Amino acid sequence: MTKKILLAYGTVAGSTAEVAQAIAEEMTAAGVQVDVEPVESVKDLAGYDAVVVGTAVRMFHVLGKTRRFMREHRKELQNVPVAYFLVCLMMGEETPENIQKATDFAKPMIATKVPISLGLFGGCIDHEKLTDVIGQSMKVLPEQDHRDWDKIRAWAREIYPQLLGTD
Repeated sequence: MTKKILLAYGTVAGSTAEVAQAIAEEMTAAGVQVDVEPVESVKDLAGYDAVVVGTAVRMFHVLGKTRRFMREHRKELQNVPVAYFLVCLMMGEETPENIQKATDFAKPMIATKVPISLGLFGGCIDHEKLTDVIGQSMKVLPEQDHRDWDKIRAWAREIYPQLLGTD
């Protein structure tokens, strides 16, 4: 029987959705069945052997809808292996200080369940996609894209055997 991973993500402007899709494509290429869903669309975790939760970081916090997902599915998450990833501008420069700060952003998620891995990825600013109130205020920053697709794909290849117990 094929094992199945849920990859649930919280995004505002779409960058985290693109990262989630890249992770899912890498796992699918390795023969893993992956369902990719926005956190607000997930009703339950039944039928999944593992869960990956990804989120954007806005104003130095994990998105509220991602925190809500973690609260609503707390009990279910206790019964499966999990991995988390964050997409944030701070990780555009991988200094020890930025890695620590980004890891601190994940504390609400880690408090729910300690993951087998925490991926920390650079974010991006695309002015056309910044339509919410906070996004409008971010338009003072120049457009930029710090997502390292090789690092993202490598993380996906690294974690799926651990999540499915096949490593």
